[in-house]
Amino acid sequence: MVHSVAYFLLAVGAVGIALTTAQVLLAAVFLRRGSNSPIKDTNSTVANARGAGLGLTGHSPRISIIKPVSGIEDGLELNLESFANLAGPSYELIISVADPDDPALPIINKALSLFSEGTARVIIGGACRMDNPKVERLVAAAKYAAGEILLISDSNVRVSSDYLTRSLREFEDPRVGCVVNLFVGDRAASLGAALECLYILTFVLPGTILAALAGVTCVVGKSMALSRRVLDEIGGFEAFAEVLAEDQSIGLAVVQSGYRVTLSPFVVQNIVEKRTVVAAVKRQVRWGKMRYSFSKLRYTSEFLCNPMPLLLSASIVSYTAGLSTALTSVLLVGSAVVARIMQAAAVNCLTGTRLPISSLTLVPVQDWIQIAAQFIPYFSSSVDWRGFRTRLGRGTQILEPRKAVRSGA
Repeated sequence: MVHSVAYFLLAVGAVGIALTTAQVLLAAVFLRRGSNSPIKDTNSTVANARGAGLGLTGHSPRISIIKPVSGIEDGLELNLESFANLAGPSYELIISVADPDDPALPIINKALSLFSEGTARVIIGGACRMDNPKVERLVAAAKYAAGEILLISDSNVRVSSDYLTRSLREFEDPRVGCVVNLFVGDRAASLGAALECLYILTFVLPGTILAALAGVTCVVGKSMALSRRVLDEIGGFEAFAEVLAEDQSIGLAVVQSGYRVTLSPFVVQNIVEKRTVVAAVKRQVRWGKMRYSFSKLRYTSEFLCNPMPLLLSASIVSYTAGLSTALTSVLLVGSAVVARIMQAAAVNCLTGTRLPISSLTLVPVQDWIQIAAQFIPYFSSSVDWRGFRTRLGRGTQILEPRKAVRSGA
């Protein structure tokens, strides 16, 4: 029996090393495709999409960037400033804030001075209370959006000037109703922030690319663009007020309506400067619970993407039982540690992320945190998010009214 357990763990761990290595290679090909693609005129892209049936009109602005803000996120001022001089089509920025006393408002007002007159505005309040406060902000902003493509961008997102030019080219395909950007964690200045950046770098980003290449709808809405016509067809943002993962739910609804969700190879920055280790772990647990609520089978398969804990477990079992596989297990554990750090370094380089070597050596630590966090959704459906607690049903349906809590997640 012990032999069987040891061999099983070794086999699954070996498969995990192969799978994670394959993920990095696929990510390299995918990202390389994006960097080598010539930049086309995005105004022509929008015109082509209009002629192909997305229903886009010729008035300006064509793009409405909606940015929900709640409190002061890391690097908020620079994040907002990065949207001030974007190349490509004409656009407007709509910042949506719930509370007139929100501490982010002075920072927002300072950043708005960099925008041309009429291109940026702040919406305060303006929507009925909804179970999902982010959707509440999207509904409030959408009433004022003039563009025919709505681009949702979180307040901790920072971009380069070619953001619109490179991201919106995907709308050249008339079948595309939603475009999602890849993202990486950046600017970590604490241990918790470094662990969160590693989680995004080694699990979220390559996993998102693998899902896209496999034809699986996987939407993490740090930065996602929607045709307004398609959004109207799926019921508007209001249709997603009772789910926590509105991004994934919107993506699934777009596909069900006969359109495609496309992953853009253009990578945006998710600024994570300071985070406690507890907050970083809570975020991993919450994201795990959301994925679990959509597909338990697919969620369980994610254990293959974290081979090192499995191999170390095999090594411990082999050593304590005095099995001949003990030395093999130890060698595989060492190989797994080296492989995971090299994988992280490769993705770090491919995406232009600036995580230092000292952070990359924390990959084995993050792997152990991740595998511990991955078990929790099997036993608990409660989540804390932005100061409230609820329980999740299937598809992240919010089952209970919001309950105010103290949360560092």
